[in-house]
Amino acid sequence: MDENYKPDQLLSEPSELADHNHDGKGNMSLGAPTSANGDDVSPINGESEKSAAGSPVVQDPNAKAVHDVITSEIGVSTLLNRLKQSIASAKEFATFLKKRSTLEEEHSNGLKKLCRQTTESIRRPEHRHGSFLQSYEEITTIHERMADNGAQFAISLHQMHEDLLEMAANIERGRKHWKTTGLTAEQRAADAEAAMRKSKAKYDSLSDDYDRARTGDRQTGKIFGLKGPKSAQQHEEDLHRKVVAADADYASKVQNAQAVRAELLSKQRPEAVKSLEELIKECDSALTLQMQKFASFNEKLLLSNGLNISPLKGSEQGSQPRSLREVVYAINNERDLSNYLSSYANKIAPRNAEIKYSKNPVLAPMQASAPAPIPQQQPQLQPQQPPQQYTQQQQQQPQPQQRQSDPSSSFASRQALHIKLI
Repeated sequence: MDENYKPDQLLSEPSELADHNHDGKGNMSLGAPTSANGDDVSPINGESEKSAAGSPVVQDPNAKAVHDVITSEIGVSTLLNRLKQSIASAKEFATFLKKRSTLEEEHSNGLKKLCRQTTESIRRPEHRHGSFLQSYEEITTIHERMADNGAQFAISLHQMHEDLLEMAANIERGRKHWKTTGLTAEQRAADAEAAMRKSKAKYDSLSDDYDRARTGDRQTGKIFGLKGPKSAQQHEEDLHRKVVAADADYASKVQNAQAVRAELLSKQRPEAVKSLEELIKECDSALTLQMQKFASFNEKLLLSNGLNISPLKGSEQGSQPRSLREVVYAINNERDLSNYLSSYANKIAPRNAEIKYSKNPVLAPMQASAPAPIPQQQPQLQPQQPPQQYTQQQQQQPQPQQRQSDPSSSFASRQALHIKLI
């Protein structure tokens, strides 16, 4: 394989356009575009690195509100919802890339098939040849290169689709982990506080009962226990023991709630919030990068197709392919017609002799009955007078009559024979 082969370079892409940065997977990387003032622009957020380093960072006006939200009880759930939106957006763009890749692949395959069929058809003898055929073949060659560019573009989009789905799957696993960890810690703290409030309510109720029993402010009637009626002192002592036990239980619940809450605020919640924020930024940055690559691939596709249709003119004119306009304008109809007609010159039949009239021998007897031409004046001999009897017989000899069934030639022959006999 050629060492200079780059899988992300369009097949008909000029060499001067292929000198871009490539990552280890063979995908086209955007590198660092340049802003209008010459600074390098970050491929993630589009901000100028020079301005970010030299100018003071602008404070976010929502920084305090953001801090209050992420440090509160709803911080983890809010970040989980936001991460869910990022994952859904990444999957949606991956679906778009897949459908766009399928359309481009179908278009590329259809264009290649059309070019192949056209190339086979235009070479048949019933079609024109010459400069028309040459230009037509160059047109199909240009379209084949455009189809190759579309196929490479479809492959790149399909790779981006798979990368996005893989990234979304990894982010989804991280989200599930921190959802379980973060929400479990939040629920543990909430349960501890609920148990503390329940213990405090019981403690307060027993304290009120003990206070009424101690001060004599109690309901009238006897207090019955397991061993029979209780005296006021016994009842007061029972309430005192219950209050002490409730106080100890309440104190332990408070300590447990304080410990759980302190661990939540100092370790578990910050870890969950930080991890979720990193996952959100990673997902959003990866999605933005893939969208920038998509824009770059579209630019390269259109630019390569444009250079196929109208190549840049270099110093060596002979080595540069002709543009589509030049190919079409190279068709010379007059020369094609002249070459076509001249190719049949060797098929011309030899010319016959001079054209003259020659009568068919069938019609020759009719010439004998025609009057002879008058000769020039010469001394004429006195012809003998035929006998008068022979002349009369000649006059009395019946002339042949033409029948309707006789053709012209047959009647003329019989008439000439009659004259000879006479």
